Amino acid sequence: MKNYPDSDEVIKNRIQRFCVYQERCSRDVEMRLNGWKVTPGKMKKFITELKEENFLDDLRFARLFVHGKLSIKHWGRKKITFELKMKGITGKIITLALDDIDETQYLEVLTSLIMKKIKEIKAGKNLNKREKLINFALGKGFEFDLILQTLNHLNI
Repeated sequence: MKNYPDSDEVIKNRIQRFCVYQERCSRDVEMRLNGWKVTPGKMKKFITELKEENFLDDLRFARLFVHGKLSIKHWGRKKITFELKMKGITGKIITLALDDIDETQYLEVLTSLIMKKIKEIKAGKNLNKREKLINFALGKGFEFDLILQTLNHLNI
């Protein structure tokens, strides 16, 4: 990243464009400002202003993140939670964002992942097949009891 020895107004305009281009969380903005060698005091000021002007909202970011990761990447709650924590999102915001998940859609995603994976697993012992499906779904971040429930419902 470039080192910007620019005025506060130029930096503010650049960071606003950064936030408008794609939804960002506070940590993303901090990292970008840090890369621009902005002092911690100014960094805090910029972030406060971005929040006040609605360019930056961690809850909005978390909700969009949850929706995207579930519908596009087919991640489960555990993996989504881990990634949000890595981005510095608080537990309260994570909980609110995860509460937006439609349980029916969540189960459909898990079921379709399992059905797709079944076709990829070569014939062999049923127990081995079941273990592979469980490990796959766990790796995607789904809850163990929900995985077992789904496998039992599918008679696997």
